[in-house]
Amino acid sequence: MHILEIDWRNPIDAYAPFAGEPYACLMIGDQSGWGATFDPIGGPWAFIVADPAHKLESFNGRAVVDGVSLNVPGFETLRRFHLDRRRQREAKGSVDRCPLTSGLVGFCGYEMGAEVEPTAEGPRSPYALPDMAFGVYDAVACFDISARRAFISAREPRAGAALAERLGRTRSGFSRFRTGEIRASRSAAAYAAMVEDVRQRILAGELFQANISHRLIASAPSESKPIAMLAALAEEGIAPFSGLFQYGAGAIVSASPERFAAIDAAGAIVAEPIKGTRPRGGNDEADAALAAALADDPKDRAENVMIVDLLRNDLSRICRDGSIKEEFICCVVTQPTVHHLVSRISGKLRPEIDSVSALSALFPYGSITGAPKIQAMRTIGEIETEGRGPYCGAIGYLDDRGNAEFCVAIRIAIIEMENHQRRISIPVGGGVTLRSDPAAEYQETLVKAARLLRTIDHSGDPSLALRQ
Repeated sequence: MHILEIDWRNPIDAYAPFAGEPYACLMIGDQSGWGATFDPIGGPWAFIVADPAHKLESFNGRAVVDGVSLNVPGFETLRRFHLDRRRQREAKGSVDRCPLTSGLVGFCGYEMGAEVEPTAEGPRSPYALPDMAFGVYDAVACFDISARRAFISAREPRAGAALAERLGRTRSGFSRFRTGEIRASRSAAAYAAMVEDVRQRILAGELFQANISHRLIASAPSESKPIAMLAALAEEGIAPFSGLFQYGAGAIVSASPERFAAIDAAGAIVAEPIKGTRPRGGNDEADAALAAALADDPKDRAENVMIVDLLRNDLSRICRDGSIKEEFICCVVTQPTVHHLVSRISGKLRPEIDSVSALSALFPYGSITGAPKIQAMRTIGEIETEGRGPYCGAIGYLDDRGNAEFCVAIRIAIIEMENHQRRISIPVGGGVTLRSDPAAEYQETLVKAARLLRTIDHSGDPSLALRQ
């Protein structure tokens, strides 16, 4: 492994030359995201990857590698590539300071859950993107944001030099992402009916909770660039798992607050489910009152604890006996626009469990399905009547040394080209329990969308004028 220190520059400026390039990705996070958990130095990191050595995709349960379709499932193909590259790195015996030095970067969409549990297969994704897409990268630009130091990490000098040569230095400026009127895929009344449907199923004993979603949709001119959304997000404070992931069929802008799982090379695993959300207050007193109300809300606490129980059960199938611990339960964590109720569960993977096996065992994440998981997935498919695509899947990286970190793909925007225009979708949802108030659940989805909506110039007031 070759490490070269380069001049410091803002990661978004460095990424600017890659805007619009398929499989060029930027991950940037605050103290709790993208490598912070197992980084001995501490602080936030950012990573840029581009020009992958291989492209791994999955469509309808079949993997496609560099454009060639294989009769192999997507997760299995991902696992084979990861383990092969990890064996190569272990043979070289390198020790590096960056959390991500080379490896696989990409996403698994919600529909990949059908590989894990075929009986819960739901509707197909409404997006043109693959069900799974990962690039295999031999070089990474790494940015230690707290120390204001930047590095190129590469398996071979040539790959590192090629990436370093392309990095930007100064920002030329990004025009705001502009759209037409935003509409909702479901009206407030229609969404409330979906919530009530779940409540009736709970009363009938079918399940305990289910996470139900809808989409905010708008058209945008082709000159509207996804990188402008990420730049606007950064202006008000970056989310734990922010990023821009570009593919041939579209792009994903992430402002996710939720860790799916972080895994280190020794097999330690941490999961941090979020259940419970409140907006920030207009002043310190109002803000504190909203945080206190979230901490004491019986519905949100019960919902969070149910998902902790579900994740503990999922982890028990892949972790060593006696290693699972509840680090904290129902802790209020404050982000720039919302308060969240967060729990943390940790464990130690069994020796035969690798990072991809752990990812698939937890997939899809309990916080975005419900409990029991399989019945919740069936319920989601029946009620939502369309797939979710990248939304509610997982986004992240598999480092060649064995480290891995993924976020839950919530608070994302999915941007595609449609009839020479861009179409932007912002999916939002929430957990429904017997205590849920249908109108309040709809308003909570708008609170969750607010931060991404502020990154775009759009017509209409989404809090008042969303219509089906």
